[in-house]
Amino acid sequence: MMKINLNYINLIVMEPHIEKLIKLTLLLIILLAGLSYWLIPKSKLRSKFQMNESVFVITQSIGILCGVAGLFITFIYPQYIIELHVWELLIMPYFIIYIYWLIVIKIRKSTEILDEKQEYDMSKSGGITFGISIPAMVIIFILYQNEIVKGLIWFPYYIFITILIFSCSTLFYFKNN
Repeated sequence: MMKINLNYINLIVMEPHIEKLIKLTLLLIILLAGLSYWLIPKSKLRSKFQMNESVFVITQSIGILCGVAGLFITFIYPQYIIELHVWELLIMPYFIIYIYWLIVIKIRKSTEILDEKQEYDMSKSGGITFGISIPAMVIIFILYQNEIVKGLIWFPYYIFITILIFSCSTLFYFKNN
């Protein structure tokens, strides 16, 4: 007698619905972010939007969480990361926090929302990220060549590893200098 895995069959049946739900959620978030960017600077809420050390640390912490979650899901469920648009959903908190930064820039009418130390920390982190992302891509290439990983996970892997390295190094430099 052949055993049928009903959980797998249910997932296959639900997959198109999950994909549509994720796409709709992404569209709604992008529309709300765009609307917020347009309306908040014109409202009384603009006084609540400020850039300070807490926002800077929260931004890097969200980057770390998105990077770790993205890498984890990319390797555990590689078939869904692209097909179901999960990578876009996982990166959305990072996108939203940078929309907050753009709102602050628009309110202040200046791109100078960070102090010199924060800018310097981010510059160093950019260099570190570039230097580490190359060997990280070599590692994923070796894993792919040896058929340890499969599928179209190159781009999500690169995005998540880059966000993780950048956020970790920025937070490290910010806390240790």
